[in-house]
Amino acid sequence: MAEHADGIVGYLIAREAAGTGEILNLAVDQPWRRQGIAWALLDAGLVALQRRGTEEVYLEVRVSNDAARLLYHRAGFSPVGRRREYYRSPVEDALVLRRALDRSKNATDRVNLLD
Repeated sequence: MAEHADGIVGYLIAREAAGTGEILNLAVDQPWRRQGIAWALLDAGLVALQRRGTEEVYLEVRVSNDAARLLYHRAGFSPVGRRREYYRSPVEDALVLRRALDRSKNATDRVNLLD
């Protein structure tokens, strides 16, 4: 969660099971966007998943969400599929993205989002 004196400005929700992680939601309040908050939340989420022994992480993103797609691309996620008419209001396809995480004993404490 990202907080400011005015309250919560962003959050990330993720889960992990059997070595596979999933980012369920990443959101930043409109006035706080483009300030690195989503990047920091994503980094923290990937670090937490890596520490739990997660080998790979998946997420879905609207095909029209160029800002999010660029963020995930820069973070090392790659498209692996498409879910037709996944979103409602408006109906839209989702791209399924995947990123492998390093589980080696020599992995650093932080996930390098530039890999």
